[in-house]
Amino acid sequence: MLDSGIVESNIVDVVAGNVQSVVSQSMQKPVIFAFWSQGSEPSLQLMSLLQRLPREQANAVVVARVNVDEQQPIAVQFGVQGLPALKLVHQGQLAGELNGPQTEASLQQWFASTVATLPSEEEQLAGFLEQVQLAIEQGQGEQAEQALRQAIVQEPDKHLFRAALVEYLLGEGRLDEGQSLLAEVLEDVAELRPFRNRFALLEEVKDQPAASLLELAAKIAAMPTPEDLHAYGLRAAAAGQFEVALQALIQLLKDFRDYRDGAAQAALLKVFDCLPKGDPLASAYRRKMFNYLH
Repeated sequence: MLDSGIVESNIVDVVAGNVQSVVSQSMQKPVIFAFWSQGSEPSLQLMSLLQRLPREQANAVVVARVNVDEQQPIAVQFGVQGLPALKLVHQGQLAGELNGPQTEASLQQWFASTVATLPSEEEQLAGFLEQVQLAIEQGQGEQAEQALRQAIVQEPDKHLFRAALVEYLLGEGRLDEGQSLLAEVLEDVAELRPFRNRFALLEEVKDQPAASLLELAAKIAAMPTPEDLHAYGLRAAAAGQFEVALQALIQLLKDFRDYRDGAAQAALLKVFDCLPKGDPLASAYRRKMFNYLH
């Protein structure tokens, strides 16, 4: 017997005003568009079967119900020619379909052969974030930002979406927006902790004269001062430019070890906290720091 495990958060009724939003949900989780009519007994039976999917299956998809009596244009858009009809959408593309009356066994077989063979939720998440990064690299930052904001609205507890958006905002110099986005999450979560640490770096140099990273880099190239090396290291790390940041701070440690009572070592440790645990860049520069200290 089927376990009645589907949850209401995984069921949505589709109308003209939300169809594109529902399709976009397929970037994070497969969506089954279920077309039905009050006057079609087989489609009513299929809707009942869908609501009784086993819990592990129900949590793997979003069921998007479309009442064709009220939403005929959507049925035409999806090429529905008869009822009942299921259309599986994944990553914004049609990935499978099932047409006509179904038994519990045939629905389960279709689910196992089609839906269950799609990438796992973790793989889908990784693929979505890869697409976002590719869009940013190709100059489509606005589209990437919109996709991330929509993903956050749909799944606010998936903090990797928020982390990716904060990373993008930092790269664009939109610091206030990035801080506001972080402030929406009150609890300390691992995915966001490095970004909180990066904003804390900016607090360290907030009283120093404003200068862009390019200006600071030019000053360091001409005549490095401990103040410029310190400011550049912290600001570059906050912007995600970790290698050049660590290079500057290692130079500060090497050439001006006593600057502000060990400010170089303190800054290096704070930058390490901005990198993921076990990051090879952090490991390499920890060794360099140790060598200069000892």
